[in-house]
Amino acid sequence: MKIAIVHEWLSTLGGSERILVEALKIYPQADIFALTHFPKNFINTPLENVKVNTSFFQKIPNVENLYRKLLPLMPLAIESLDVSKYDLVISLSHAVAHGVKTHQNQKHISYISTPMRYAWHMRDDYLRLHKLNKPLIHSAARLTLNLLRRWDKSASKRTDSFIANSHWTASHIKQAWNRESHVIYPPVDVKRFSPAKEREHFYLLVSRLVPYKMSVEIVKAFNELKLPLIVVGDGPDIAELYEIAKENIELMFFQPDEVVTDLMNRAKAFVYMATEDFGIAMAEAQAAGCPIIAYYKGGASEIVKDGETGILFKEQTSASLIEAINKFEAMKLNSKAASENAARFSSERFRDEFSSFIVSSLRSE
Repeated sequence: MKIAIVHEWLSTLGGSERILVEALKIYPQADIFALTHFPKNFINTPLENVKVNTSFFQKIPNVENLYRKLLPLMPLAIESLDVSKYDLVISLSHAVAHGVKTHQNQKHISYISTPMRYAWHMRDDYLRLHKLNKPLIHSAARLTLNLLRRWDKSASKRTDSFIANSHWTASHIKQAWNRESHVIYPPVDVKRFSPAKEREHFYLLVSRLVPYKMSVEIVKAFNELKLPLIVVGDGPDIAELYEIAKENIELMFFQPDEVVTDLMNRAKAFVYMATEDFGIAMAEAQAAGCPIIAYYKGGASEIVKDGETGILFKEQTSASLIEAINKFEAMKLNSKAASENAARFSSERFRDEFSSFIVSSLRSE
C-alpha cells in the first residue's frame, strides 16, 4: 500500500510535528507532503533527515518568515500537492491539510487538531494578532476569512473519516463541517518525566506568547499575588510582558525540551488560561506530577481532574485565576495522582488507537 502523510508546514518541532513523528513510526514507508519545510530547524530531532515534498510556497524568498501571512493562498498551495498515486492519504490538519485533493479510489483520513481557527472560532483573535482589525483593512480581511471558511467547508468533503484530538475539537468539527469524528488524544511522551519528591515553590507557564494564550492576564495575576512565576516561551506578547512583569516573575525565552522537562518536574503548579483544542503542555505537566490550574473550557476539562489533579476556574480573567490560586494554596494535591492521570495520553496508546482506526476504516470499504 502506498501511503502519503500531509502536513501543513514543517517549521519547528511542536505538537503537530510530534504527531507526524508517531505516524511515521506506524508507517515508516510513507511519503511526506507539506506546504513548507525548513530542515535546519529539525537538526537533532526525530525529523532531521526526512524527505518532504513541498508546495510552491517553498520557492518564495524569505518564506520562513512569511508563510503565516500567506493564509489566503494556502488553499491553492495545499491543492497543488499531487498525492494522486497513493492508496491511503493521511492528513494532519490544523488549517488546510485536510483540503488536499484526493479521488474516489483513495482512502483519505484526517487527524484534526482544530478546524481552521482563523476562519471559525478565533477569527477576531487572528485579525487582532496580525493588526488587521483597523478600519481601512478590516472589511477586506473579514471577507478573505469568510471566503476561507467557504473553501474550508467544501474541502472537508474530501475526507472519508475524521479523527479529532479531543471531544472539544469533535464538537467544532460538527459545528463547522457537520461531520462526525472519532476522538483519539494526541501523543505525549510521558516517560520523559521524573516528578520531584518535593515540589518547589514556583508556578510555571509554558506557552507561545500570543494574545489568545492570555499570558498577559496571567502575569497581571501574579503581579498582584507576588508569588514566583516562571514563563517559558516566545511570541509577540513578550515585549508587553517585559514592561509589566514585577520582580517575582522570571521571563525565559524558548527553551529546549530538557529544560522544560526539569521545570515541570519541580514546579508547584502549571498555570494556563487559553482555550485549547487539547493542550499537550498541560498533559506533559501532569506526567511530571505537576498540578494544573487552568481555565475550564477546551481540552483542559478533558485533561485535568478538577479537585484531584488540578483546579479549573470559570472566567478567563486575572481575578478568576487569583481566586483559583488562593484556593490551590490552601490545598494539598497528590502529585502521584497527576502523573497517573497522564498515562492515558501516552505515545504508545496513541499509536495503538491510531493504527487500529486506520485498519478498521480500510476494512469498512
